[in-house]
Amino acid sequence: MNPLKNSIQTMKDIKRVIAVHLSKFWKLGRNAASAAIRLFNPVKKGRVVLWAFDFKQYSCNPKALTEYILEHHPEYEVWWVFRKRMDISALEGKVNCVRFRTLEYQKIINTAEFIITNCRTDPYSYYWRKRKGQKYIMQWHGGVALKRVEKDVEDKLGYKYLTKAKADSKVCDLMISGSGIQTDLIRSAFWYDKEILERGTPRNDIFFDTDDHARIKAEVCKQMGVPQDSRLVLYAPTFRKPVTIEPYRIDWKATTDAFRKFFGCENVTIMLRLHPNLIGRADTSSLLNDPAVVDMTRYHDMAELLCISDVLITDYSSSMFDYSLLKRPCILYATDLEAYDRGYYHKFSDLPYPIAQSQEELLNVIESFDAVAYQADLEDFMSNTVRIYENGEASKAQVEWMKAHSL
Repeated sequence: MNPLKNSIQTMKDIKRVIAVHLSKFWKLGRNAASAAIRLFNPVKKGRVVLWAFDFKQYSCNPKALTEYILEHHPEYEVWWVFRKRMDISALEGKVNCVRFRTLEYQKIINTAEFIITNCRTDPYSYYWRKRKGQKYIMQWHGGVALKRVEKDVEDKLGYKYLTKAKADSKVCDLMISGSGIQTDLIRSAFWYDKEILERGTPRNDIFFDTDDHARIKAEVCKQMGVPQDSRLVLYAPTFRKPVTIEPYRIDWKATTDAFRKFFGCENVTIMLRLHPNLIGRADTSSLLNDPAVVDMTRYHDMAELLCISDVLITDYSSSMFDYSLLKRPCILYATDLEAYDRGYYHKFSDLPYPIAQSQEELLNVIESFDAVAYQADLEDFMSNTVRIYENGEASKAQVEWMKAHSL
């Protein structure tokens, strides 16, 4: 035994124990401060606090609702929460921003009339307790689900998450849904038995605002440095554990040539949108070895990329269902279909999207794509299986609910 090595290990253990205890005292202190804030400060009518994906993005349903409120309801006081390292310069002067865990954040979240997010909350770690007059709205980030979630994978979630999820559903006042199948899932798998607003999901409203698509495309093409008349293919695969990029490899030269024939157009751009979890965790440069491919992984809004894309290529992402609202071609490219099995709500053979499990099959799908048959299958699936009722007015409907339940 090396005495020096043992001594170093002992010091590391001591530091680890000290860090754990300090963290507990820190949480107790922060929660005590929040209790004092609640004691001396009333809930403020019209104050709305939102965040998305654990305070890491200005995106998804909370962003869409915010944009609607800013345009139509200036009477609301809108706050967004971000982690300390997140760049929020683009939002300055647009919405009120506050950093997570600061004293200002504690005051805002404990006095907001409406608390809105697209992911589970953790009250103890977030330093708030729902109080009389506050309404908590859960805008779950998923829509129509392919992969099993929540209660349906309870054995894989772990005690900590399950405790948080059940507590979250208990204090939730409203969940939202854009389809009959989503409502059924919320009822069966989210430990939730209160009101569901079946008027659509705010992030999907953009698909119905076709007048704005041209503006978005012009801005995105300018950012990418490609002609505005380019045909755009969005490749947006989901995340893998353990971290790997092997399933994402595509021969882009051959694939782009196939799309040029498909569109009858030479200007074809591939927008590569990898899962944010890969940022900083994998070298993805080898996926960008073709001049037609542009990395859009850090682009702030997936919905904007979907609404300007002429074709979507994905694998197991629920973005396929959102994209179906546009009635455009969606292709599934899944080389690891047999290995990547997290449990599905749908058989792949029952989906309306053509699937390719190899590069050769991908080229065949593009070259033999039957637009008429695809549209018929898609319409049947969305109407009879999904039972869709998105209409582009989800944000409006949610604000109407907020008005009806205000102080």
